[in-house]
Amino acid sequence: MFRRAGTAEVIRSHQKDDGILSSLRTIVADLAQRIAGPQLWIQWRKSLDVCADVTYLLLTTCSDLQTVGEEYVNIILTDNTLRSLPSKWRRATMAVLQVCAPYVLQSSLLKLENLLQTSTSINLTPAAREAILNVLPVVRRAITVVHRCHLAMFYIHGIFYHISKRLTGIHYIQYMTKDGSKGSLRPFQILGYLSLLQLVSSFILHLGYLIIALHQQKHNQLSSESNSFVEADTNGMNIPANEKCPLCLGRRQQSTLTPCGHLYCWKCIHEWCAAKQECPLCRDQFPVNRLIALQNFDPSKNR
Repeated sequence: MFRRAGTAEVIRSHQKDDGILSSLRTIVADLAQRIAGPQLWIQWRKSLDVCADVTYLLLTTCSDLQTVGEEYVNIILTDNTLRSLPSKWRRATMAVLQVCAPYVLQSSLLKLENLLQTSTSINLTPAAREAILNVLPVVRRAITVVHRCHLAMFYIHGIFYHISKRLTGIHYIQYMTKDGSKGSLRPFQILGYLSLLQLVSSFILHLGYLIIALHQQKHNQLSSESNSFVEADTNGMNIPANEKCPLCLGRRQQSTLTPCGHLYCWKCIHEWCAAKQECPLCRDQFPVNRLIALQNFDPSKNR
């Protein structure tokens, strides 16, 4: 007997696959460190993780086989009809969108940010360069919001756990070997609505902070013009991009380095990590004890 796979089965399947992928990434990382050394591994670790994920999907989904997680809960990939297996090109497209697209997008944003901060050959005015640098964190946050909204929709409707499956129209059905009751969708729907509520409240709070910051910026600009000296330096205006903290938008105080290479104020990044132990810009996860306080680094102290 076949039926559409329930929310609980899909979640358990992906949890199982995440465990397998984590083990596979660890094996690849250990092998890379033994062959190329730790420095090259650090430089290419994200690319190696993508290679491990692609290999797993090539050996399972793209080879007409179930993943370990899918086999664990007896679910099968189907097309929109829920009666046929997806074609190979559709499964390959799903694999590329699921694994490669996020990596390419994040890498492109990071390279663009580094290029704007370090290269002088780009034919852009300082104002345009600064505007683009200010937009990049917004783009990263927007990507995170889209993923969270999509996850909330999955909890509510019970289909399309990944955006890649929604774009390619790939569903799950479950093969029941014996009579079994379908898990209730209600608890997951409540979780989905709570997630949406959290997103809306976060957006409203962020909008409020933005309005306050704009008013404060305008007030500081007027004050600096009337007093004939620049006070905006401590309020996030006229600060070079390489000296600005992405969290408080002011000049970095006690610069602190994350494992992914971004710089923040010591206080700002620790307050952020108290809620989420990840980089606010690239979302790379790390424990707080891996933050590195840089001594004699802040340019403002050397003036």
